[in-house]
Amino acid sequence: MNEKTGVLLVQLGGPQKREDLRPFLYELFSDPEIISIPFAPLRKAIAWFISTTRESKSAETYEKIGWSPIRCWSEKQALLLEAELKKSWPGPEPMVRIGMTCSKPFVEEPLEEFKKAGVTTLFVLPLYPQYSVTTTRSSHARVDLALKRLKWSPSRINAPDAWYSEPDFIEAHADLIQRAKKTLPDPDPAKTVLLYSAHSLPLSTIEKKKDPYPKQIEATVEAINNRLENRHTWRLGYQSKVGPMPWLEPSTSKVIQELAAEGARQVIAIPVAFVSDHVETLYEIRMLFGDEAKKLGITHYVAADGLNDHPAFIRALAAITRSSLGVGTAR
Repeated sequence: MNEKTGVLLVQLGGPQKREDLRPFLYELFSDPEIISIPFAPLRKAIAWFISTTRESKSAETYEKIGWSPIRCWSEKQALLLEAELKKSWPGPEPMVRIGMTCSKPFVEEPLEEFKKAGVTTLFVLPLYPQYSVTTTRSSHARVDLALKRLKWSPSRINAPDAWYSEPDFIEAHADLIQRAKKTLPDPDPAKTVLLYSAHSLPLSTIEKKKDPYPKQIEATVEAINNRLENRHTWRLGYQSKVGPMPWLEPSTSKVIQELAAEGARQVIAIPVAFVSDHVETLYEIRMLFGDEAKKLGITHYVAADGLNDHPAFIRALAAITRSSLGVGTAR
């Protein structure tokens, strides 16, 4: 394998400081997969309105977590994956970089770096385990546009659309759940409920675009439960709904209310659709849902850590990369 390979991890991004917030929101809501309006000028006008009106409220949330760490985690994941791949790689060593769709570094930046470095094979890996048109497909569309702008046509290979049951991905989740469980006072599995939480989607997206996201979320949950030998009661909820339209249910808040009514006193919340900590995990899952659980009488509510730099998660990314490119495993 004499080609020089560039591995592009694609992530949404997030604001690292206040002045990043409005541009981030604008990029997010300008995406035709998020706001399904074909006429670009109208869609961008709506994105401007949303980003302007939501900026102040969103800033309050981000300030509570010290702004988004997603760039830091994503860049660390890229460094660790590069090191993992270099353990056993034929030919020139691969380059691994992160590119964001809604904040810096935008995907154009690493692609330009690859081009200057003489990369001949481009491997695109969106950091979304479960496929959705709003995430995976949107990521590939952004890479398409960036390559066109750069007038660059490397040999391109895309990761599988979904990797929701990749063994080491499941292993990482299981390990983080076990770590969280050790912080609870009663070790009896029957006394602990696993509360899986995933980002919600509008039902119209699921129905009109035949989006497989909810079924793949359920498959991930099933795989994790199987890895934990199905010793715990579990529930699945969806978070981060925006606007009045019907979204995937039940909401995570609703599930917490139901668990409290059922007498649950030990709950582990698991961010099952996110691969690094950011506002949805650090604010919503930890702070917002944690406060709700406490007020409702759930005395021991803990959140499992994000996958972040977990070694098994990095191995999962390496396995996906090697398999897709036909490269042997590490020695």
